[in-house]
Amino acid sequence: MNEDPKFCRQRAEVERRAAAATDLARVQERHLQSAATWDRMAERGEAFLRSRAQRAALVE
Repeated sequence: MNEDPKFCRQRAEVERRAAAATDLARVQERHLQSAATWDRMAERGEAFLRSRAQRAALVE
């Protein structure tokens, strides 16, 4: 589940561009929901990496 946060941010941007490229409201909504999901995944991945770095610092 812990995708690379950079990859997740890129996917979110792709979804936002896809939403901007369509005139259909429901399609835009779907793309924006998907972008929000990718952003949340990136945030979780970033938090995981931070906690792992903190644990590693405590061990040293």
